[in-house]
Amino acid sequence: MKLSFILGAALAPFLLAPAAAVEVAVIYEGFPGYAGCKERADMQRVVDLAEQYDLEAAREIIRRGLKSKDCRVLGGDIIVEVVPPFSRLVKVHMRGDPDAYWIIQ
Repeated sequence: MKLSFILGAALAPFLLAPAAAVEVAVIYEGFPGYAGCKERADMQRVVDLAEQYDLEAAREIIRRGLKSKDCRVLGGDIIVEVVPPFSRLVKVHMRGDPDAYWIIQ
């Protein structure tokens, strides 16, 4: 089982104050997907850490979540459930799976 993380940060000039935009992608057994966590607070912590340019700590949140099964790799047909205003996070589920996860949009 091969699992690797790609977590990059870049400035988002379209926001009122400069902040880091974050993208979390996961390569799981050779297939790309998205890291998603059941708890919104977990993914918000990933965003907060990445905005502080502490990418290793952000990756560690995902690693711990995968071990505890609070997070998982999402792929395939992803359905958006909630897009809160003024948020970097989106609530989604995979077709056929009733569990919902928060991902970074």
